[in-house]
Order: sequence, then C-alpha cells, then structure tokens
Amino acid sequence: MAFYADKDYTVDETVLEAAQKVMQGHLGLHWYEAKTERIAGRPSDPRRGLTYQDLDVGSYGYTNIPEDVRKSQSMVSRGSEKVGKLPDMGYVVNRKSDVWSDNVADLYEEDKARRWVPAADIPWNELHARPLAPELEMACAQLYTFLQECQMVSMDFPSKWVALINQDFLEQKSWLCAQMLDASRLFEAFRKRALYGGAGLGRASVTAEQGLKEWLWADQFPQGSVSINLSLAGFLLVLYRQVAAFAPTNVDRAIMRYAMQDAGRQTAYGLGQLRYHLKHRPLEVSAMEGYLDHTEHVLLGLIGSPELLEPMIIICGGGLEKANVDKGRIATAKFIRLVVREYMERIAAAGLAGHAGRSRIPAMIDRISAAG
Repeated sequence: MAFYADKDYTVDETVLEAAQKVMQGHLGLHWYEAKTERIAGRPSDPRRGLTYQDLDVGSYGYTNIPEDVRKSQSMVSRGSEKVGKLPDMGYVVNRKSDVWSDNVADLYEEDKARRWVPAADIPWNELHARPLAPELEMACAQLYTFLQECQMVSMDFPSKWVALINQDFLEQKSWLCAQMLDASRLFEAFRKRALYGGAGLGRASVTAEQGLKEWLWADQFPQGSVSINLSLAGFLLVLYRQVAAFAPTNVDRAIMRYAMQDAGRQTAYGLGQLRYHLKHRPLEVSAMEGYLDHTEHVLLGLIGSPELLEPMIIICGGGLEKANVDKGRIATAKFIRLVVREYMERIAAAGLAGHAGRSRIPAMIDRISAAG
C-alpha cells in the first residue's frame, strides 16, 4: 500500500512562503533551540578514526537503548528532538533482543576497514597464464555456481528485514547494509571466477535452493538470523577454508581468503545475536530449540547436494582418476564432519548447550561421511 504525505507541498502556500522568507534572509533559527545533548565526538584511537563506539554516549549511544522501543516509530536519527507530526514507519521489529549483538558496532567498523574489490584484488590473469585441466575447471565452475546460490540468499535476508527494524537500532541496520555489500561482493567474485575459466556456469542445486528458501522466509528475525547468519555462514566458512586448503590456483586461494574474513564476521554476528536473544529472553529457549528441530535439516540438504559434493571431491583430490577421487573423498568426509561439529559448538556457545543431543543431524551426517 502506498503512503501519501498529509499535504501536497506544491499547493501548500505556507511551505512556499516559509522557504521564500528564508531565501530573503529572514532566518527563524528554531532548530537552534533543539532540546538535545551537546557532545563533541572524539576518536579514542586517532589511527582508527571516529567510530560508532566513540559515539556511544548519552542519548546518542546504543548501550542505553531500552529493550522495548515504544516512543520512536519515525525515521528520525536516535538522539534527535522529535517535534510535529512525524510519520509512523510501521516498524515490526521493536525489541532490542530480537536483533542486537554486543559486537555489532565492532563488526560494522571492521567491515568497512577490510573492504576489498574483486575486479582489482584478485589476480585474474593467472587463470589465463596457467589454465587448469578441463575436469578441474568444470569442478570449479560448478562449485562457484553453488556458492552464488548461497550468496544470493545471504544478500536477500538483510534486505528483507532492514526496513522493518526500528530506526533506533541504527548500528545494527548499518551492519545489515554492510552484509548486503559483502554478499554482493562475494557473489560478484564467484560469478567472475566461474565465467573466467571458460567452463561457464554449472547446474543449480534443487536440494540447496529448497532449503535456503525455507531459511530465508523465517517468520521472525531471530529465527532467520540463526539460519542465515549462523548455520549458513558457518557452513560457508568451513567450505571456504576447505577450498583454500586444496585450491588449484592462486586465484581460488585469494578468493577464499577474502571470503573467509567476510563469512567470519557474519558468523560472529549470528552467534552474538543468538546469545543476546537467549540471554535477555530465556523463555524463548524452547521456541528456538523447536525452530532448529524443524529447520536444521536444511544443513543436510546443503552438505548432501551432489552439485557441491562432487566438485569438492574433484578439487580436493586434484582430478578424476581413481586415486584422485579416493583422496578427495577422504578430504570431503573430514569437511562434512567439521561443518557439523562447528555448527553444534556455535549453537552451544550461544546458549543451547544440549542441542547436539537432540539433533537428528549428527547421525545423518555419520551415514554420509562414513561412505567416504
């Protein structure tokens, strides 16, 4: 539904007359009397520059944001004076414990400091100078096709929620925007890598996409965050480390190195957000356990996707000969077990210490990895 301002300013003479008076030199200066705090923001570390942490002061800070934001429903920046008929933005996420993580301001500042540019920071020419064997290039193209699917969802999740979250959580909303940029940058790098080598894109994964859609469309932000920012990002972090260890080219190794730092920040937020949510809302522990019981099967859909497993085996083994495939199967089995182990460790660290004992995933993963 469209929103219409309460006036059409092209026919509002009071607005036009006020603007004319100002341009004639008659300044009202009513904003001089704004009832706001007077502070002078200074960087605690001049080498790092002025950060959000340095501005965590009084009414401008984030430490003292209440759990329930009731009186701020407009787009006004936190700490400003609210006067007149400000529009109600209809925010649906107004509880701090639904979105906050104690590390969110740090992660936002780190994200900006560690920006990279796929077009310039990846040594693309090396792919042309040292082309891979056809089966390895095809495996890389398929892997990067799969990773594009994952990054599209990583980009869609924050974009789905950012306009629905109360403006008072501005550091967290800034972080969501940084997440979108991270995901779009990784998507760019993965797409360029797949298309540079000459093999083109591979085949989409039905099991992965069906599961990713289930995670993406979680009804509430905390549930969606644990799926996208903890489960998916944690899975990708292990995957990036695995590919970096067996990377067939310096290009792939460089891409994975940058991808690891981006996924590491996303996972850190996901863990911190779940921990903050459960600490401040202990009655939600049972509901979160139930959500994971019903949705963590998606992790199995990602891990068990042939569109991922087969190129991983070829890349880790270095080819399609039997000896290569055997070597690749062993390495990929270790990767699978590591994904689940780290997932359970993060869930426990966030406050769900007993979850591994009730999860169906470890037994299913044992069946898959045992075959390797």
